Amino acid sequence: MKALQSFLVITLLGAASAASAQVNLPDPSLPGSSMNNAVRIVATNELMVDRYIKRWLRTHYPGWDAEPYDIQELGMDRYAVVYITSANNPGRRVYFKLNKTVNDDDDNNGFPPL
Repeated sequence: MKALQSFLVITLLGAASAASAQVNLPDPSLPGSSMNNAVRIVATNELMVDRYIKRWLRTHYPGWDAEPYDIQELGMDRYAVVYITSANNPGRRVYFKLNKTVNDDDDNNGFPPL
């Protein structure tokens, strides 16, 4: 009975590790590092944009100082660009793509169409 239990545990652990290895997640250290992988924001007004950016930066870059965001337009796309600094790290820009609705994004956030 113990042999069967240990076999089941080893099989389940092996299956769990194999399943997690197949998940293809983006590198968490790079979101927002360029316009190509900008953090997407769906907001209807500037107050929502400001609150979302502040909350996102507090979560992903705790202890970093952020300047107020600048709006940049590239064709039909709008981006909020924030320059952040830290005492022990070089400053960098974080890009946020601004959308009014969920359907504004042409590439559907990388998901295939239904």
